[in-house]
Amino acid sequence: MSKSDEGRTATACGKGRRGNGAQGTHEAGRWAVKAGKSWLRRAACLGLLLAMATTACAPRSLVPETGPPLAEDPQPEAAAAVLEFWHTYSELEERVFREEVLPLFEEAHPDIRIHAVRKDYTEQLKSNVMASAADGQQPDVMRMDIIWVPEFAKQGLLTELSGLEGFEAMKAQFIGSLIETNRYGDGYYGLPVNANTKAAIFNMRLLREAGRTEPPGSFDELVAAQERLGDVYPGLSSVGICCAASWGTLPYFWTFGGQLTDEGYTRASGYLDSPQSLAAISKLQDWVERGIVSRSILTGDPGTWDGILKGELLMIDEAHWFYSANREGEHAEVLSDMVVAPFPDDVRQGTSIIGGENLVLFGNAKYPEEAWRFIRWMMQPEPQLLMARTGLIPTIREVQPEGGEAWFAPYADQLDRALPRPPVPAWTQIDDEFARMIERILTGEQPLEEAVRASAARIDALLAEG
Repeated sequence: MSKSDEGRTATACGKGRRGNGAQGTHEAGRWAVKAGKSWLRRAACLGLLLAMATTACAPRSLVPETGPPLAEDPQPEAAAAVLEFWHTYSELEERVFREEVLPLFEEAHPDIRIHAVRKDYTEQLKSNVMASAADGQQPDVMRMDIIWVPEFAKQGLLTELSGLEGFEAMKAQFIGSLIETNRYGDGYYGLPVNANTKAAIFNMRLLREAGRTEPPGSFDELVAAQERLGDVYPGLSSVGICCAASWGTLPYFWTFGGQLTDEGYTRASGYLDSPQSLAAISKLQDWVERGIVSRSILTGDPGTWDGILKGELLMIDEAHWFYSANREGEHAEVLSDMVVAPFPDDVRQGTSIIGGENLVLFGNAKYPEEAWRFIRWMMQPEPQLLMARTGLIPTIREVQPEGGEAWFAPYADQLDRALPRPPVPAWTQIDDEFARMIERILTGEQPLEEAVRASAARIDALLAEG
């Protein structure tokens, strides 16, 4: 809440949510005028005024020693609760939120107003928000990156939502594993307001040359298509992966049969270094050596977007913004040869990774009940559909934007086949450890089993800290 909003919503003498000495003194002066014209009554009220200046709060009626009771002021109309809401919407998303979503909410909830503040998503934002919370300057509600939630929960900054009205009924409405991105320990500390994931994007011009009329349903089919095209396109790779970090490699690790931790996210030993996980990483290593996976996973060159648009890759994995960024301009015509579909299957059904933002309720919120009403309302079909017009993927089941983009349905399907990065406070450090492990293996710097077992032990230590 801003200072101006705080001043408007506060009422004197403890009747409002907040009060201050200046306003208490002002109220005392008003009551003194009403006390009458007699010297004794003025003197009594003057004494009362001095006392109230010390306590900054006064009773709502004064009864002098003689004469009738003073008339009461009429009670002011109930002021709207003004929620402080911080978000990281883009310019387009913010415009739709302010001009279309907020008016609907405030019409349905006339006792609540939203003071929305846009924050730039930078490396410093997380630490800035934590510092604000430490100083008691946090918002009531924030739309934050899903990987931040467990870290804020560990610090005791968020409200655990499981016991709040309506939570259990809402929990089942979210697609796939989205609700798990809000988990910390045995509790849930947010709700998924929008999501993204990576689906497979195929170059169908090349795949048609290989004799395929539909995207491959398995990685074996994809590799077979590359082999058929090998003589014509000797530098062609089946797959382009952005990087060794978890955002790039976890979908393949999972699909190839790997498991990073136990289901409770308490340990990596016995899971990351299990025979199934070692086989998954070994397959990735073999595919890089054979050129099935482009070496851009290590060098970043060529980029995955350039690789598939220029016909150097059969498939990349990417979020839906690949389409919004390329549907106009020099790549618009080439884009018509691209088809988005769920990840091909392998040891497991094709499994991607979850991204997006959650709405969280801060523990020291000024208006917790009203904030919870706002969070719940944002999970309804109407606001979800309005924000989907900006390209944000809804989080609740069976919400299909009317006239939506052709890519929407495949991404929604992929979300049902996606997993969260472990929702633990130390995820950033674990991600760094996982990426370095993959790099050491793919570059031959360290033998596979040795690298994996060493990383599993280090990740165990990071998990124990949480």
